Amino acid sequence: MTSPPKISARTVAEIMTPRVETLSPGDTVKEAASMMIDSHVSTIPVVDGHQQCVGMLSRTDLTEMFLKEDDVLAQALDTDRLSIEWLNRSLDTSDSRTVRELMNDQVVTICGEQSLHVACQKMVASQIHHLPVVDNENQLVGIVSTFDVVKAVANA
Repeated sequence: MTSPPKISARTVAEIMTPRVETLSPGDTVKEAASMMIDSHVSTIPVVDGHQQCVGMLSRTDLTEMFLKEDDVLAQALDTDRLSIEWLNRSLDTSDSRTVRELMNDQVVTICGEQSLHVACQKMVASQIHHLPVVDNENQLVGIVSTFDVVKAVANA
């Protein structure tokens, strides 16, 4: 009787979320907030016309932008307590800021063939909760999050 493989030896492709909502750098902040609400996600990869990941935009990026503009609110609220729904309602529909202005363009990616262990190491080293999964052409094929890791461990 053989024992099952260690959870850390599983590949990223086995646990990643393959269907990923994406943004383009020219999308508006309002569109990004709406997508986060509709998709129930806290981070969205930003891709160029070749489906290559050029950035990541998170709920934290959006709330920090808003808090920078409202000193009273920033002192009263902790960033983690702000909901994306509230942020979306607060954004003026004429706001023309783009995803490019707020996204983190220092993207840490991973290939689907790499192990869950490597993914965890990258997340810890970079202090991030999401890794875009890319193929050999550096095109986005999925995303792996700390929740995906916890779910894989719970189901092991």
